[in-house]
Amino acid sequence: MLSPAVEILHLSYTYPTGQVALRDICLRIPVGEHVALVGPNGAGKSTLLLHLNGLLTGQGEVRIFGVPLSPATVRQIRSQVGLVFQSPDDQLFCPTVFEDVAYAPIYAGLSPAEVEARVRAALAVVGMSAHAERSPFHLSLGEQKRVALATVLVMQPAILALDEPTAGLDPRGRRELMALLRTLPQTLLLATHDLDLVRLICPRTVVLERGEIVADGPTEHVLSDPAFLEAHGLA
Repeated sequence: MLSPAVEILHLSYTYPTGQVALRDICLRIPVGEHVALVGPNGAGKSTLLLHLNGLLTGQGEVRIFGVPLSPATVRQIRSQVGLVFQSPDDQLFCPTVFEDVAYAPIYAGLSPAEVEARVRAALAVVGMSAHAERSPFHLSLGEQKRVALATVLVMQPAILALDEPTAGLDPRGRRELMALLRTLPQTLLLATHDLDLVRLICPRTVVLERGEIVADGPTEHVLSDPAFLEAHGLA
């Protein structure tokens, strides 16, 4: 039987401040599925994403393609799980777009020819080939988000975890990014408040509140109840 892309078993996490962020989360995501994580601010969405490649470690178990996340496997798992933060400033720091996208494969020890090929391919996927020599800090927010996505795609992960990918974008940038995300073949987890994005891209929606899963099912069903949405800060 094929292992799920992501399996989370009884995961709980408390920040050093004492804030409980996740409470006994159990979640199974099959290979290739596109899943939305929605909920009010502080629900635990971003915290959950950070557990997928070991940036945070709570009580419980996280398995990626059947492999438990541990100090011994974290490097392997990080090569399979690409995490895109809400703010591009957390991922872009080099003088040019090309150098930003090339950073991870160079650090991984790939040959110059392989780095070149991967960077060109990743920039083509996100529609930023013409901007390779530009400074990422002179791009629009939508363009920066595309480049940040390219910095993850260049490592060819099987799973993409994106935190608020459309936050702060103008209508045009939002439409363009939504269209791009719709084409990606990877297993996809989106932490978002953008319910239009959820309806367009994710057949399945998981609702978090106060660190607990309060709903998990087909998006059409989960988002069809106005009273439920209002009660959980999603209206």
